[in-house]
Amino acid sequence: MRNGERTATANGEVARRPFVGTARMRKACARRWGWRAAVLTLVASLALASSGCYLPHFFVWLFKPEKFTKAVKAEYSLRAERLVIVPYAGTDILFTYPTVPIEVSRELIYQITQNLGGRVKTMVHPVEVVRWQESTLEWPNMPLEEIAKHFGADALLYVELSRYTMVEERSANLFRGRVKARIQVVKPDAERNPVYETMVEVTFPEDRPVGVLETSEQVIRRGSNILFAREVVRKFYDHKVEVKGGEP
Repeated sequence: MRNGERTATANGEVARRPFVGTARMRKACARRWGWRAAVLTLVASLALASSGCYLPHFFVWLFKPEKFTKAVKAEYSLRAERLVIVPYAGTDILFTYPTVPIEVSRELIYQITQNLGGRVKTMVHPVEVVRWQESTLEWPNMPLEEIAKHFGADALLYVELSRYTMVEERSANLFRGRVKARIQVVKPDAERNPVYETMVEVTFPEDRPVGVLETSEQVIRRGSNILFAREVVRKFYDHKVEVKGGEP
């Protein structure tokens, strides 16, 4: 009787002989299931090692829906042989955050270096700019073209901060950074200035405020500065953004 062949039992019922299989088929099955077990073991090991034993979180991440993005074109192609970044913050901001001008300038320089490549050759050091501002009290009344020429720059990025707060509105126990500024690009030799102008406003964290016992103001400030600088520099190059709520 062949493997798997049906036969009648003594009581007249129909039965099927158990499948035995050849030695070659048994070896193939063993190899196949052994490979699957190895893969599952590897996945579980990586999940345990990388997520602190939060295996369910790992599989949620593994099978979460795909994120969709859309392309965004640059609003202005910033190019310069020598760029100077000039930040401005009112006394109300400086009283609470006296170092914010140099902090924001440093993050902008980093984002420009990372994303604009060879389009901006050199940049004036932010310490040099801040020292000049501190020694030149009348600088806010000077034309931006003159400031650019003072630093030998062929382009000036002006950042006028109108809001810089790290505490959630109407709360003393929650952190949330909010930064808003008017952005201008000035070219000393241009017929009309500014050659580009926009407003940038960011909130960090974007989804919710954070309790004062969960983090520190320094962490919120650093995150706010990074997010703000990223959004400013994104105006100057093509990039992609995540589309919230599904496929574009």
